[in-house]
Amino acid sequence: MRLGFYTFSFLPTVGGAELLLHSLAGSLTERGHQVTVWAPRVRGRDNRVAARYRLRRYARPSSKRFGARQTLAQLFLQTWGRRPHVLHCHGAYPAGYVGAAYKRVTGTPLVIRPHGADILPGEWIDRDPRLRARMRGALLAADAVVAQGESLAERLRALGVPAEGLRIIHNGVRLLDGEPGPPADAPSVLAMGSLTAKKGFDVLLRAFALVLQCLPAARLTIAGEGPEEPQLVRQVAWLGIGDSVAFPGVVTGEAKAALLARARVFVSSSRREPFANATLEAMAAGRPIVATRVGGNVEMMEDEMSGLLVEPEDPEGLAKAILRLLEDRERAAVMGRAAWRRAEVFSWEGMVDRYETLYRELASAPTSAAGRG
Repeated sequence: MRLGFYTFSFLPTVGGAELLLHSLAGSLTERGHQVTVWAPRVRGRDNRVAARYRLRRYARPSSKRFGARQTLAQLFLQTWGRRPHVLHCHGAYPAGYVGAAYKRVTGTPLVIRPHGADILPGEWIDRDPRLRARMRGALLAADAVVAQGESLAERLRALGVPAEGLRIIHNGVRLLDGEPGPPADAPSVLAMGSLTAKKGFDVLLRAFALVLQCLPAARLTIAGEGPEEPQLVRQVAWLGIGDSVAFPGVVTGEAKAALLARARVFVSSSRREPFANATLEAMAAGRPIVATRVGGNVEMMEDEMSGLLVEPEDPEGLAKAILRLLEDRERAAVMGRAAWRRAEVFSWEGMVDRYETLYRELASAPTSAAGRG
């Protein structure tokens, strides 16, 4: 099949959604599909990506509010005479909005996979009536809308997406060949993600200051980059915990594997979390999880088995949960093995299978081109 992936955010911008798109396109190419990714050109950065799929860059529109469809003409030109059998838009707005317009003209079956923030209440799209209407219109025009988990599926139902068009496909993770190693001897804590307010790293820092009062040898690493980094660095200084906290930036490949291997506990302190790839990776590495009781965290892990769930915005509760696992290495090992077994439910190959099945279904359906829009 010819598969088109259309996105408004891609490498070299590094995040869970961008990495998942890149890896999914690669896996589908390995399975014999012709995959093309259309992604914006990032100014001032090296836009080259080592990949077997085709990557086509377009000029980023002048405004997501007023210029979202400026890219549509480029998409028509680049697919002239060779349209994809299925167009998969990564993001409900603006990508899905552009994809819905493309479908109306070409009849190409359309899949939209919201990222989370593009559909959640209170986010910038939801607060703007015009953008909210565009986002909802795109979802209703799609032949299939993919939710990463039940929490996002519930939101999509509230937006009017009918049951026959809604698919739940969890994010996937590549599993280890064998059992993971034991938890680290050192009382080390790891968190990974974009340094944004929704990730709750400010709450984690307040919790970790409490952890250090009981366990001065503890160390915290927060890997990632984002607009909150300067504020988080200032918070570390204000709390007086600079010797115990590290910000290594974005980590990938062997560097990420090394961080996971050295961690005793992985923490997700998010205020909102659709379905975090970083947490899945930690589970696959056999690390016990301390996570807030929000969104996909509740589906992903089992409380008191593969980790501990705590309420969001509760640094005291977060600190107590972290300390339980730092002070009891055997408990951490048992929960880590349970997390590793739980990760098998979310295998990467299983996720790719489900996407491939969906694409084949839409490409072969005689009425799919008409969609619901």
